[in-house]
Amino acid sequence: MKAAILYNKFYDLDGKDLLIGGIETYLLNLARVCQDLKLDTTIYQWSNQAFKKNLDGLQIRGIPVCTLANKKRKQAIYKVVSAEIDMEKDILIFGADHISVPTKNPRHISIQHGISCDLPVKYFTSRKILKYGWGAKLKKMQSVRIHKRYFENCLNTVCVDYNFMNWYRTIVTEEPKDHRIWVIPNFSEIAPVDQVQQRNFKSKVVRILFARRFVQMRGTRLMIGAIDYLLSKYSNVYFTFAGQGPEEEYLRGRFFSENRVSFTKYMPDEVLDILFDHDIAVVPSVASEGTSLSVAEAMATGCPVVASAVGGITNMIIDRYNGMLVMPNVESLCEGLESLITDSELRRRIGTRAYETAREAFSLTQWKKSWQNVLMEIKYVG
Repeated sequence: MKAAILYNKFYDLDGKDLLIGGIETYLLNLARVCQDLKLDTTIYQWSNQAFKKNLDGLQIRGIPVCTLANKKRKQAIYKVVSAEIDMEKDILIFGADHISVPTKNPRHISIQHGISCDLPVKYFTSRKILKYGWGAKLKKMQSVRIHKRYFENCLNTVCVDYNFMNWYRTIVTEEPKDHRIWVIPNFSEIAPVDQVQQRNFKSKVVRILFARRFVQMRGTRLMIGAIDYLLSKYSNVYFTFAGQGPEEEYLRGRFFSENRVSFTKYMPDEVLDILFDHDIAVVPSVASEGTSLSVAEAMATGCPVVASAVGGITNMIIDRYNGMLVMPNVESLCEGLESLITDSELRRRIGTRAYETAREAFSLTQWKKSWQNVLMEIKYVG
């Protein structure tokens, strides 16, 4: 029996460089779950030219569809995969709902990674006429319709949070009766308890980590405002930007002469080590969040996290219990960070509870079990 996972990118479009971001990490782990169930698993992606890769026993196939328009690419890759698997026995997984096509096949699953139409219009259009006034309203309405259609393309959906379902219920008169939905929160490797217990929550030097992709919707500009304020007020505070993205050059230029702001990069398997080197993690996203991997990873090391109250993050954090929830603006972000900078006992309480939460609710082990249950249910449907 086979499992096919469809996504637009895993390697770059030429099949040379592995692109491991949040969704790519998710799909790689999902492919391993499929393999553990003895499913012959292949990831199919868009590409400029056909290629085959073997990643530690997992096959990744590039399907040359990039000369086509976006909608036609999805249909084209779906057609190729449909010809290579048994559509009545094998399992097909759309790696994200925006990659899906309309289907009534009971063995097809779509993954909903978190609501993204909560983004301010300026983030998904470059046309000035659509950024303001009625133009912006029409663009937002169009985005809502598109995301609703993506969700309804498939009979089976795994959501990473409950926030999307709450949103969906507000815009439909009745939920589809034949649509099966599972909620499986995102995950992290859980650090050993003895390592968490060795954290120095009383450290006088407070190191704050921003480990996100460097794009504005992930809060880079909010971070600039917060850093300027906090560095001027506290001499014991240091900041680290960990990652990369289109804002990197701007950020480096902005803090070129500031020796308390540093930049680094890391591989996915190094993230827990990075977090143990820091006292606070910050996730100041403006919008478009599921159950954030960055939040889960911080919690999994007992690192207290300050995060925006957007998307699925509110399914993870209870404010001032296992994290700090703030509004996506500079003033609120500064208030949340100051609370932890100035109160080491609060850092200890929140960090300890965050670790307990992650261990019970966001562990990779629990995530795998949940997905195994879904796949077994789909396997024997019909």
